[in-house]
Amino acid sequence: MNKHDMRIHIRDQFKNKSQLQLSSASQKIYHHLFDWYGWENATNIAITMSTDNEIDTLPIIEKGWQERKNMAVPRVDPINRKLHFYKITAVEDTKKEFAGIREPDPARTELLDHSALELIIVPGLAFDKDKYRLGFGGGYYDRLLSRLSVLTCGLSLDFQLFDEVPREAHDIPLDAIVTENGII
Repeated sequence: MNKHDMRIHIRDQFKNKSQLQLSSASQKIYHHLFDWYGWENATNIAITMSTDNEIDTLPIIEKGWQERKNMAVPRVDPINRKLHFYKITAVEDTKKEFAGIREPDPARTELLDHSALELIIVPGLAFDKDKYRLGFGGGYYDRLLSRLSVLTCGLSLDFQLFDEVPREAHDIPLDAIVTENGII
């Protein structure tokens, strides 16, 4: 399956699942994530505000706040094609921006230097057993991860996990994939 077809397939899978099915599967992923050393040892965590075709990340952000972690969400700089991460302390610190994704309001939030990040929960539509991911097509995370040395993970429902996703030479595997059944 090529990238385009795989993206369509995953989006269709999300549409065909009930909210109850997605919530139940997501709870399993949250459990594995919160028990993982990568989460337990990190204070500064980067994560996106999820969209319809992703696992709901708000419970993860809220758990981070409860544990006094610094939760940072990205703001897209489309001109320079970069991500800048801002520490948020409430959902109200964000607003819908680039491509309808909730992003931090720079007037209400603090910019975190990339070097301060200890864990990046990287978004993806599909993942494989070698820890490669198929993203949403902008290349923002590929460019970011090529310059950083930081622990990374993806969150994958069962239907998002494949034997192999399409790869390119610049793709960088993640350190872990958190699934319904555990950590890869």
